[in-house]
Amino acid sequence: MEAMDLVLGRGGDQAVIRRKGKYEFYGGKKQEVEKRTKVKARTVATALEELIEEADNILIMGHSNGDIDSMGSSLGVYRIVKSLGKEANIVNNTYGMTLKDFIEAVEQEEEYKDVIIDRAQALNLITPETLLIIVDTHKKTYVEVPELLTKTNKIVVIDHHRRGPDYIDNAILMFHEVYASSAAELVSELLQYTKNNAQLTTFEAESLYAGIMVDTKNFTFKTGVRTFEAAAYLRKNDIDIIKVKKWFQSDLESYNVIADVVKNTEVVKGTIGISIYDENDENANLICAKSADELLTISDITASFVIGVVKDTVCISGRSIGDINVQLILEKLRRGRTSYCRRCTDYRYYN
Repeated sequence: MEAMDLVLGRGGDQAVIRRKGKYEFYGGKKQEVEKRTKVKARTVATALEELIEEADNILIMGHSNGDIDSMGSSLGVYRIVKSLGKEANIVNNTYGMTLKDFIEAVEQEEEYKDVIIDRAQALNLITPETLLIIVDTHKKTYVEVPELLTKTNKIVVIDHHRRGPDYIDNAILMFHEVYASSAAELVSELLQYTKNNAQLTTFEAESLYAGIMVDTKNFTFKTGVRTFEAAAYLRKNDIDIIKVKKWFQSDLESYNVIADVVKNTEVVKGTIGISIYDENDENANLICAKSADELLTISDITASFVIGVVKDTVCISGRSIGDINVQLILEKLRRGRTSYCRRCTDYRYYN
């Protein structure tokens, strides 16, 4: 049953075999099929509201080294909690350079000054009766503060990535849809079915819209009808698109680094771009991810891989615009202990 849940959480077009405690996956070459019905979104929204009303306190947590989809989704869930007259805190202990401008914008909003807390504060607040809502990841080792998972059994997961073996298996409610473009898309759907008709602030709507934009590369990849419906719902909140785009701007130094990585790319088999970022940089995984994205803007390149180093960790970022499933390739490359990083096509390999 566990293996069946795992393979269905990866899109359903795969077979899984467990050998000596490890899972091996076969297939997974088809695109996820978007679901037309929103019955599950309605059901999950109702169940989530019931859990929120019953909880003593609520913590919302994304993945480590958070991105704007993780934070935007957290703010969307925060609004659902507030619409029910309850208080909540968002756990954010780490973030990379891509979230710097957004975090600065959050800190200027009076409402969230005491809402965002760090690891130590979260560990002090959590009890067995705490409702812990996880967004934009389903992996035990990739959440912002893994220790929180052992402090309560009341866990909700909202995620869109293909499921891996290290998933949170004790969640009492899981909204895990691999067809979705982003966690922000899923949260936007839940907001539309809240019984109290939760009203987003403009900043929260902008945050969710930004989450969809970043994970779809400005509505280019992995977008379906429901993605645009979620975006249309958010646009009704008078969001400022120019303000949102400014959150994604890179500083000149980072842009030059990415340009150098792209410049040193080697093209193999005519369509696959491979490059190396050999600086030991704490933001290497983000440089690799942005560089891999940039490589896909070059004609004839249908897949890209960029390799970098963070301390004693080798990180590989893979992207595809064609028939090549980079996730399957990266899973084949695994050696020893691995952890999921940022999105479903990025992995970290431990030496």
